[in-house]
Amino acid sequence: MLSPQRIILGGGAMEQRFLFPMIRARVRTLLNGYVGRAAILNDCIVPLALDEQAGVLSAVGLARD
Repeated sequence: MLSPQRIILGGGAMEQRFLFPMIRARVRTLLNGYVGRAAILNDCIVPLALDEQAGVLSAVGLARD
């Protein structure tokens, strides 16, 4: 991945929404100023929008294709 527009994190642990500010802070530290605008991480690192429906909807999408 050279320049992702969005990083979507899912799974059981990511249901704990309080983790996202900590993840963003750690990524900001690791980037060490490489990304000029730190606020972009709030828009870039996001939780899975489908929550518990992701597996079922993925299966339906695969069956449909």
